[in-house]
Amino acid sequence: MTFWSFKDENRETPQKPTGLLAEDKHTATLAAIQKYSKPAQKGLQDLTIDYDVNRSTRICLAVLPEWDPSFPPYNIAKLASAVKRAGYACKSFDINVDAAWRYEKEKWDIEFNPWDPLRDWHWYKDPYYKDIHPHLEPIMLEYVERIVEFKPDVIGFSLYYCNEEPTKWMAFELRKRLPNIKIIVGGPATHASYYKGEDVYDYVVNGEGEQPLLLMLASIENKKQIEYTEQGTSKIIRQPEEQRYNLSTLPFPDYSDFDFSKYKFPNGALLEISRGCIAKCTFCEETHFWKYRQRTALSTINEVEHMYYEHGTNVFWFIDSLVNGNLNELRAFVKGVAEKELDIHWTGYCRCDGRMDAEFFKDLRAGGCEVLNYGIESGSQPVLDLMDKKVTVEEMEANFRDGHAAGIQAMTNWIVGFPNEGPKELEDTFTFLWRMRNFGITNIAQGTGFSVGVDTIVGQNFDKFNLLPFYYYDHWMTKDMRMSIVHKLIRMKSFSIFTDFLQTDLICSKPTRHNLAKKHYKIVFNDPNRLNNDLEYDYDEFDYNIIKPGISNFADSLVNEIWPFLRMLWRTRSGYKLQLLFKKEWEYEEWGARNAAPLNATYNFEIDDNGNWNANFDWDYQQDQYTNWEDKYWIENGHQKMAVDPWSPVWAIMDFTRDNSNAAIRSRKLAWKGDDTKKHLNPESAWDRELFKRNEREFLSLRNLDLSFKYKWQGNGKWDK
Repeated sequence: MTFWSFKDENRETPQKPTGLLAEDKHTATLAAIQKYSKPAQKGLQDLTIDYDVNRSTRICLAVLPEWDPSFPPYNIAKLASAVKRAGYACKSFDINVDAAWRYEKEKWDIEFNPWDPLRDWHWYKDPYYKDIHPHLEPIMLEYVERIVEFKPDVIGFSLYYCNEEPTKWMAFELRKRLPNIKIIVGGPATHASYYKGEDVYDYVVNGEGEQPLLLMLASIENKKQIEYTEQGTSKIIRQPEEQRYNLSTLPFPDYSDFDFSKYKFPNGALLEISRGCIAKCTFCEETHFWKYRQRTALSTINEVEHMYYEHGTNVFWFIDSLVNGNLNELRAFVKGVAEKELDIHWTGYCRCDGRMDAEFFKDLRAGGCEVLNYGIESGSQPVLDLMDKKVTVEEMEANFRDGHAAGIQAMTNWIVGFPNEGPKELEDTFTFLWRMRNFGITNIAQGTGFSVGVDTIVGQNFDKFNLLPFYYYDHWMTKDMRMSIVHKLIRMKSFSIFTDFLQTDLICSKPTRHNLAKKHYKIVFNDPNRLNNDLEYDYDEFDYNIIKPGISNFADSLVNEIWPFLRMLWRTRSGYKLQLLFKKEWEYEEWGARNAAPLNATYNFEIDDNGNWNANFDWDYQQDQYTNWEDKYWIENGHQKMAVDPWSPVWAIMDFTRDNSNAAIRSRKLAWKGDDTKKHLNPESAWDRELFKRNEREFLSLRNLDLSFKYKWQGNGKWDK
């Protein structure tokens, strides 16, 4: 049985205990959690409104299609409960779930499932308007009429990276019908410090939403001033750091406008026990958004109990960045659930932690934990250390083994192609996966290709991670050119194919992209049933640079990129024949423009059980030229104006009018490279920025380095087990 088996369309709402039975359960719960739970963190405030007025402002909250609607939108429900408690009239709309229903019912003529998370680039502007919008537009127009009928003064949209286009389109339509309406957006897509908003948005919430939304509503009624930052055409609102509120004081989510029967889990709901993250992984921007806060265990238990008896909900997915950020509160929560005898099933994201022993996992299981979704990232200790994961490979293995022994399954997430991850480290990851394949792995999430985020530790320390400056997002490259988006692409495909052949003792979802196995590769094993179950640790020395063409650091490392995958496949499955194809058009189709690369390559490889191999490789790499960097910014009235372009260097997407933005400050430091000769210059000065601009152009020229090459190679050899 997997976590997905717990959905129940016919579940009846259980009867809530009353009288002495309820009192006894409550008393037992308090006693069970007392040992572990602590009071709320100091310095936090209750979410309150400190003025008393008649509420006349009306607000709608909506979410456009983003991803597969398994649960009602928790963020919208939380915001609705906050504004309703403050006395505002509020109506919520989940357009996402309605559109997904229509897609299934009407059989839209689209070659792919728009809600497939592995195809999210189809929601980018051009493909969206070509393939999806014609089907979605009539639905959105229906909702425009429903929203207009409510006569709102404010419309709030939850903005994700894959629903920006339909959200913007609908906002423009509402503006036509309601010229005076205030449009506010928030959500993951607005968290980034460089997000500038759109012409149609009046306000953008950067970070948490409850307090900024309430302040914005108050300002509309001219009852309270709001502090915001002018940025382009939108006003940026942030939760004041000194006004962080106690999560335990938030009201329960308001689901009154949602039909649970429409969701994949009609008996399910999202839940949070904390916000933020205790870790500072070098690849992650999480700590830039908010600081870690933990609800009390009792607060979380009360919400679960409310959903359990009011809505019949017994399946919960924790949306926390880390459900185990506070081990004591998590333990108190599951102890309380067990005492309440709430028959629930839950999962959540977590990190491996050496403090989680066998007894801890037993408590989690007794408190309803079915699956833990681990952020593994890598099976190599050097890479884990570079990521600052603060965990050892041995501790991760212990978590897998103890969790599996307690009956808890594992979902895993991985990062492929981290800077300074070499071939040996990649094979270490394969080896780890192989060792752990029979310890409850139910899902291996597609290996995420590493990207350099603006507000990450990597993005602020290029030298430490051997990166060329100003190659942000997916188009980064190491200084020695031994790691790039092209290397990452080959590793991502290798990771996907290898995980197809793990053969776990539970059903493992296939992480490979659509049609990947059909046309991208073909593998024939000499003995399909032969497995090397004895493969544990491997510290042997192996020269992964088998081919030594002497073209360039980039080409030499690229043509050897495949060997960890080929070798590991043989070590685990013995003899085989393989044909692996990279076609530029296929790669962009399968991986999207931000993870693909203009690579045409053919790998033909054959090896017998004894390690005798023959290879025939053919590469044709023709680099896409980046030429569209002109006119990305200009000086106007002494202020720098910039176009939002995720492919340009960091300062070309930073808003320098946001002087107090930590990200802006850090980006300036990066831009000036810490050069002592430039310390007297002022990045806010129009003239100095012109010098700055000239300096930038030198670095932009790196984008036009032509790394293209063609190469053919044949070879043979013998490997030892």
